[in-house]
Formats: sequence, structure tokens, C-alpha cells
Amino acid sequence: MAQRNTRTGKSLSRRQFFSSAAGLALAAKGYALPQQATGSDSRDLLFVNGKIHTMDPNNRVVSQALIRNGRFAGVGNNIAVQGATVRRVNLMGKTVIPGIIDAHNHIVLVGNRPGWHAPLEHVFTIPDAIAELKARSAEVPRGEFITTVGPISGMQFAERRLPNLMELDAVDHPLYIQAAQGGTRTNSQGKTWLEARGVTVAADGAITAPALGLALQTLRKELLTPETRKRTALGALQYYSKLGITTHRDCGAFHSDEPSGGVANENTYTMHNPFLALHREGKLPARMRIDFLHQDSPTANPPLPTLSQRLKNSFPFFGDDWMKTGGIGEFTGGGVEGLRAIARAGWRGEDHALNLAGVTNLIKDRETVNAEIPITQLRWIISHIPDFPLDLANRAHALGIGVLVGWGPLRSGTNVGPPYRMLFSHPIKKGYHSDGGDITVINPWLNLYTIVTGRNLAGQPILGDQMLTRQEALWLATAANKWFIREEDIGSIEVGNHADLVVLDRDCFTVPDEDLKRTRSLLTLVGGKIMHNDGIV
Repeated sequence: MAQRNTRTGKSLSRRQFFSSAAGLALAAKGYALPQQATGSDSRDLLFVNGKIHTMDPNNRVVSQALIRNGRFAGVGNNIAVQGATVRRVNLMGKTVIPGIIDAHNHIVLVGNRPGWHAPLEHVFTIPDAIAELKARSAEVPRGEFITTVGPISGMQFAERRLPNLMELDAVDHPLYIQAAQGGTRTNSQGKTWLEARGVTVAADGAITAPALGLALQTLRKELLTPETRKRTALGALQYYSKLGITTHRDCGAFHSDEPSGGVANENTYTMHNPFLALHREGKLPARMRIDFLHQDSPTANPPLPTLSQRLKNSFPFFGDDWMKTGGIGEFTGGGVEGLRAIARAGWRGEDHALNLAGVTNLIKDRETVNAEIPITQLRWIISHIPDFPLDLANRAHALGIGVLVGWGPLRSGTNVGPPYRMLFSHPIKKGYHSDGGDITVINPWLNLYTIVTGRNLAGQPILGDQMLTRQEALWLATAANKWFIREEDIGSIEVGNHADLVVLDRDCFTVPDEDLKRTRSLLTLVGGKIMHNDGIV
């Protein structure tokens, strides 16, 4: 998430915290730990005849994996099991990887979008996008809005633009598309609805500032309810399950008490409610790890008005296997005093860096705090790091800081970073994140495409010589992210680990580069439970 505004902080009561976002930290205590599942078959599951990339310390590729009680009970080539309690699945040579961990995104923002949300990160031509929207319209009551807000880009389409009004008119519903890159578009029905509410729309369906903020704010005011939010949250998690993501670490939003026109804004004390509701009902199709974004001014009086309350009234790393709190981030807020408060409380902290000056200052401030309050065991994080030379990597590593990389498929320029190749040979902890949900895409295969080819979604070279191999890139998105999630029993296919795996529709290690972007899951398991199944089981 790129910083776009500074919120004005105000003190919050203990009751406000416990009744809103801090309730997330206590949520698991009041639950009967529901089984998040779509499948009910309790038999052991034995996969055979596959190309199973374990991402274990030896990077083994095996043909068989046995799942029992939600965990891997056997991984190898000659697993001997018999009897009616075993369900055998012949993978017929298909490629299997551990469930993908997106260690920093904004899935909660995506789960709170207005209207009937229609994700489009998996289509690459305008006719295909229109076909997807038509398919979505068959599920939507007549006259209701279909929207795509955030993780979509004009760059992803062969036409290098978003659909225009005439093209969108092929869908018999009001439409609204607000892209991370490429602008905002509506169709004739949407134009009529928005103009009746004072939003200026161009003849071709384009909406630009200042009308853009009013358009999104109006849609939020009129279309969002607790039930529509829950519907969209479930749909978003199911969509990314089809792309292989089994764990999301959400990194917050910019706070707005009321519906806002900012694509990265939400009420940060209530926006988790639809996900909490899904958890209570046993309907989460992926694991959720929640961080809390704060932006207190370093000169606020009293100091740290929101961060201090968070640290007093919430619990880090509290919950269950499905939903759990994390730390403070994507912004910590409060300058060095904020970092001191986080360190004293023993929490994890994360900030992002967009340039060399920014990351240099972040490391300098952390060195200052570490000299007073050791942070080397707290697993602090700096994300994005487009410009990150070796000396800064050395200094960050000495502080126990890890770095998250990815965040690239919509960027343009030459040698824009991050320096993947340098980092991969460095002992610093590194992992993958998309940062998607508002200013870029979440689809892991679009991000991995850029990491391994060095090209953005328009095919332009942007990484110089800093690309990784496919094995290295997939390792970043799976096993490497154990450290960032602080959980050793996900991210790799090993005996004893949670059975999170993905059966792919193609061999992502060998297909041509352009086909890599089109990779999908045929089967996604989380804790041995089937969350997506396209005929494999």
C-alpha cells in the first residue's frame, strides 16, 4: 500500500477498542473453534502419481502425500496404506505445491467492496473480461451493481486498457470498475445511476477526480450492509483459493469513520467484522492473519493516541489456526516514539519503503530503538524495498529484520527493484508479498511472472538482472514465509505440517512464461479440507 494520506488521530476509549477491531484479538476465545470446511469426508486422503514440490529443506519432489486429521502423515514415493479408511486420488502427473502464503496484502479491503464484486485478475483480454462479467450477472438480481474495485489493471489486458462504456453495455447490469492501474469505468446503466447522484461521468464511461472519490463514496453509502460485506468477503477468499492462496496476512487500511471515497480507506475498527462472522460460522476458505495499521503523528498531543490504545487493549498472535492477530503495520505511526512503544510491548512492527531515502531512515530509526530496547527477536519487517543496497541489507539483518518483496507487476521503468538476486544470496530473512487489494493485484501468478521474467504485465523489462528462478520464487511464496507468519507448520509439504496444498492446472516450473500468468488451482486444501475442487477429488 503506498501512503497517500495522514490520518488525524484521536483518543479511543477502552470500550471502543474491545467492541471493535480489538474484538478480533479476543474472538477465538468466544468461539467453539468451528471447522472451516467445505468437505465432510473424514477418511485419510492419499495422493499418488503426482509431481509434489514439497519446498522442504531439501526441495524434494515426490509422487505421494498422505493426509490424516488435517496434517501430512506421509510424504514420499512408497507410502504403504490400505483399507476403507483411505481415499486414493490419482493426480496423473499433475504439479502440486504447498498452499501459497501472501505475507502482506489488503484482502480485508477487497472483502468490504460495495455491490456484487467480480474479481477479474485471471483474464487477459477485454472480450474475456466481458464474458466473466456476463457470467457474474447471471447470479445477480436485476438492476443491482456489479463492481470490480482495486486489484485489476488495464495493463493486464492485451488491449492495454480497461473496457469502455460501449463494451461494458454488453452486460445488462450497472457496472463499476475502479482499477489499481488504468482508471475507472462504468456502463450506461451505471452512468445513469451515478449521474443521478451528482457524479460526473464522461461519454465513454470514464470517471476521474474529483468525481472519482464521490463515486466510490456513494456506492459505499448506498450498497454496503453487514450481509453484503460478508458475501463479498467470502467471495474474495474463495476467488483467491482458486488461484492457490491458502493464507493471507492482511496489513490494514487507512481509517475512515464513515464511508470514504479513498480506495484504501475503511473503518479499521469494524472492517474485520465480515471475516469474523465467516469464522464464527465455520466458512473461512483460507487462513487469515491480521495486522493493525496505525498512522499517529509524531507530534500528536497526547502522544500515540491510537497506537497506545492498541498496545494496551489488544493481543498479538492470538487466535486459532484459521484466524489470528499479528502485529502493527503496514505503518507503525508515531515516529521513533511509536517504534519504542511497539518494542516495549514486544509486538512485531512493519513499515514499507518506497525509495532509498525512506528505507535508510527506517533502518536508522530501528537502530536507535534497538540500542535502548532490543528488537532482534521480534521479527520486525520492512516491505517493498525497491532500492535496497547491500549495506542496508547487512544493517537490517543485524537487527533481525526481514524484508518482503513482490509488489511489482504494474510498475514501469528500468531497474525498479527490488534486488531479488542480491537478496536471495544474502542471509537476511526474505519472503513474498503482493501488497494487492487497492493499488496493485493480489493474483500470485501475476506477481511471480514479474519476479521470474523481469517484465511487468505489459511485457516491459523492469528488473534488470535481478530475476529469480521459478523454484526460488515459489519458495519465497511458501516456505520462506513461515518466518513472517511465525508458524513453522505451514508453507511446506512435510510430515506433521498442516495439509495446505494446491494441485495446479499446469506445471508452473516448465510452462512458457506467458502461460505462467494463467496458472490456476484445480484443487486447494487448507488443513486437509477441500476449499476448491475442479474435478480432482
